[in-house]
Amino acid sequence: MEMPSDRIVRGSLSSAAIARLYPVRVARIARGLLTYAEQGRLNESAAQIDRRWRSGCFNGLEYFHFRFPEQGALMASVLLKERLHRLVPGSTAPATSEEVEAEWRRIAEQRAAVLAWARTNNALMDIVQAYRFERRRGAFSSRAHAEAAKVVQQIDRSIVDPLTHAGVCIEWAEREYRQWFWRCAPDHQVL
Repeated sequence: MEMPSDRIVRGSLSSAAIARLYPVRVARIARGLLTYAEQGRLNESAAQIDRRWRSGCFNGLEYFHFRFPEQGALMASVLLKERLHRLVPGSTAPATSEEVEAEWRRIAEQRAAVLAWARTNNALMDIVQAYRFERRRGAFSSRAHAEAAKVVQQIDRSIVDPLTHAGVCIEWAEREYRQWFWRCAPDHQVL
């Protein structure tokens, strides 16, 4: 039996391969839940934009990876038009475009404050190393993220959400020092 020529085989790719092959990244605020119908529409929209798209979640954001800037811009417009951002944890309530814009501003301010805190406390390296060490030991991203959050809590017990603090530091390091993360997982495990 012959396989159709338009079939897309989606295997595991390393984070280095994803960064190289899918350089455009679009984020969806994913604290709440999508209904099955919404998730289906989202997947269908992504596939219509690029049949080879990739995605992953980290720190309350779902990232969509595409090959071309036009595809990323189209996906960003789909996310807003279809009201697929979820701002409230555990909620299925869609957010308006104004609420999404305000939340992105708040997230940017929070990231700046967290990075300033981490630099002031010389904590960036310790947080990122805790994450990388757990990944190297074979832990999934969520477990490694939780271990990095423990480091945040050890440094400053007054922090209300250490998981977010750790996530901001990890994302910053991954963006600024990508090569650190290409080799921190055993056996080419996808990061």
